[in-house]
Amino acid sequence: MKILIISGGSIDEMWGRKWVADYEPDYCIAADSGLVMADKLGLTVDLLLGDYDSVDKKIFEKYNGNTKTITYPCEKDYTDTHLALKKAIEKIKKLQDTSKDGTEDEIAIIGATGTRYDHAFTNIFVLDESLEAGIRCAIYDKNNKIYLADKSFEIRKDKQFGDYLSFAPMTPEAGLSLSGVKYPLDRYTLRQGESICQSNEITEMIAKVEIFTGKLVVFETRD
Repeated sequence: MKILIISGGSIDEMWGRKWVADYEPDYCIAADSGLVMADKLGLTVDLLLGDYDSVDKKIFEKYNGNTKTITYPCEKDYTDTHLALKKAIEKIKKLQDTSKDGTEDEIAIIGATGTRYDHAFTNIFVLDESLEAGIRCAIYDKNNKIYLADKSFEIRKDKQFGDYLSFAPMTPEAGLSLSGVKYPLDRYTLRQGESICQSNEITEMIAKVEIFTGKLVVFETRD
């Protein structure tokens, strides 16, 4: 199952239309004011959640009668995006308990970045919940794909999102090796506060990222 979460950050509408059409989600969750962009994109919203303090009343009423809706108080311990991620993980876990078709589930989040850097920063960190649950999850916008990794993986150059590849340690430090890239590394310990892993480029057909310790934030980006 592919679950799409639409949050209330900035989304380029033209990019969003094409990206969603290509992604073809099976289930859509609108987190609070993310409903506004979901409406602009003409999406079928399967679950709506939030406190709705920043949602136009007419748009909310349009969906409220035909969509499963969960209302939270304005003052709460989790952001709307985090609550949406929890619900997405919960849904996938339930399906995994009843389905054994072998397909890989994933969650995509758009509208998780924008002018509020505090929200964007927090949204990257809450991805750890899906990583711990063993479910792929990434944040997308017009210029970025952001996800976490704690196991070795590969990136095909023809499947890369953008032109650049950057890494930052999610944990205090992370041990990694990089090959198939312009700036390779061999069992390097990347510590928080270092910038050595910014703006790398894939030079081979496949870039290999080996992770020995810790967790990485991975950025596939373009200008």
